[in-house]
This record gives sequence, C-alpha cells and structure tokens, in this order.
Amino acid sequence: MLRTWRKWPLSASVATTVAAVVAACLFQLPIEREVPGEPFLLFVLVIIASSFAFGASAGFVGVAVSTIFSILFFEPVGSFALSHATDLIRIEFYALLASCAVIASARLGHMVIAASENADDLQRLNESKTVLLRELAHGVANNFASVAAFLSVRSDNISDTQARSVLAEAVEQIRMMGQVHARLRAGDRQVSLGSQDFFENLCGELEGSVARGRQISIRCEADDVPLSAHRAISLGLIVNELVMNAVKYAFPGERTGRIRIVFEVLSDDQLRLCVEDNGVGFTPRQRRNVGLGQDLINGISHELGGGLEIKTSEKGSSFHLRIPHTSPHSSTVPIEPTG
Repeated sequence: MLRTWRKWPLSASVATTVAAVVAACLFQLPIEREVPGEPFLLFVLVIIASSFAFGASAGFVGVAVSTIFSILFFEPVGSFALSHATDLIRIEFYALLASCAVIASARLGHMVIAASENADDLQRLNESKTVLLRELAHGVANNFASVAAFLSVRSDNISDTQARSVLAEAVEQIRMMGQVHARLRAGDRQVSLGSQDFFENLCGELEGSVARGRQISIRCEADDVPLSAHRAISLGLIVNELVMNAVKYAFPGERTGRIRIVFEVLSDDQLRLCVEDNGVGFTPRQRRNVGLGQDLINGISHELGGGLEIKTSEKGSSFHLRIPHTSPHSSTVPIEPTG
C-alpha cells in the first residue's frame, strides 16, 4: 500500500495533503473559540502522515499551508493578523519542528519501502531456490533409478547365486535412495519430506519387491514429522536391510508371516523405529552370516546417535532404534543385542 501511495502523481499527493490540512483546520477552528489553544499537534500529525505516505515534497507543502493556517488560531482568532510578536515566534518554531518531522517521516517511509522490496526479493529468491531444489531432487532420483535399472539388467547375466543376491540387495538400496529424493519437498529452511508418507511408500515398495512372490505382509504405522534427506535415507537403509534379513532368515522356505514397521515420536523428544516380525527368530550363527548388513545397520545407527535393541525368540524378532528428534553433534552409543 505504501509503495502504491508513493507512486501517486505529485499533484495528487500534494492535493491530498492540502485537503487533510484544511480538514484539520476546519475541525479545530470551531473548538478554538470554545477552548483556546495552539493547533500545532493536530497539524504535526497530519504532516507526519502525509510525509510518510507521499514523501518529503508533499510534506513540505503541508508544512507551508499549515503554518499559514495556524495564524488563524492566535488573537485575533479567525484572522491572518497577529497581535503579539511571541505568537510569530511560536509559529516559526512550529514550522522548523514540522520540517524536521517531514524529513524523518519521509526517510522512514523510504526505509519501510526498501525493507518491503528486500522481503519481496528474498521471497522470489526462495521460491526460485525451492524450484531448483525440487528439480535437483527429481534429477537425482532419476539418476538413482537409472543406476538401479542398469544393475538389475546386468544381474541377469550373473550365474553366481550369492553374487546375484548381493547385487539384488544393492539394487533395492539404490531404489530406496531414489524414492527419498523423488519425494523430497523444499521447505523454508531445508529440503525435507514427511515421515508418514515416506515410510508408507517404503513399505509398499518393499512388499512389492523384497517380499515378491511370498505370503509375507509388510505393515507400516508412522507418525508424521519432517525428516531431512540424510535422516530419511539413513532410516530407510536400516528398514530396507532389516526387512530383507527378515524375509531371508525369519521365514525359511515358503513360510508365511508378517513384518510390522513402526515409526513414532516419543514424549521424551526422541524418535523410535521398530521393525518386528513373527518369524522363527535367528541364531548367533545366522547373525554372523549377515555381517555386511549388520555392519551397515551398526554404522548408520551410530551416526544417528541411536541405541539399537535386538530381541529374538522362536516367536519372532524385534529391532528397536531410538534416536534424538534432532540430529546429534556426536554419537557414541554402542549396539548390543539382547535376547
């Protein structure tokens, strides 16, 4: 609004200022006959408002007009004649103070306009950065998808079963990273995504790929909190690895079962990730056989500042990871299984 007023033609802003001064004079002059006093306060308020809205030029015109009209309020009231020399000194002093008020108000208006323009520039810059970040995220997602597709095609030419299995796990991890970047949203301060959508989509992808052809259901329950790209990828890798291990070891043969993934916000400003299954459990030997995957889980949990609790029995296994709600500066929490 202020920028619009400042764009008015000079004639319009001067006319508006003069009209406001005349209105103030006509309002106060009848009161002056009943309650004598000086009109300067009302005039100064009009001058400040006009200078702030229209600039210094309109303000100085208002000072000139109000100075002339202020003579009407001194004896003889209603006349442009003055009976006392001290009244002239008061009027001159008012003109000086009003001129200073014009300069200050006009400068304040310029500062407000400049701040508003800077805010608009920052908003446009932020919107531009948001678009660029989204485009970058989708570009990275496409690159991940291309790499995953390439590795998947190449794996068809590998005869070694163990090598194909390792490569398949790598493909799933790459796809999961691509999913994170594909769902990133650019916020005011960081690139993030909602945990609820992320985990629900991740569970759907895992059920359609890792557990493909098996009677194993994967269910997800997740609170909705913003996750940075780094934390989402880290948690996604942990879930990906735990689900693949569960499908491979907890449900041997054609055994059916279910895997439940829970991500929740705790009352003590912590987040908890739980991956549970109702499989056959695992032995220490089986745990050693997944050394590379276990090292990955240990390393990521350590980086997130989390403590991982592992429980297993013939009725199933559960993995509970607690991490701070915000990323820690350092983390030295060891990971030990409990049975």
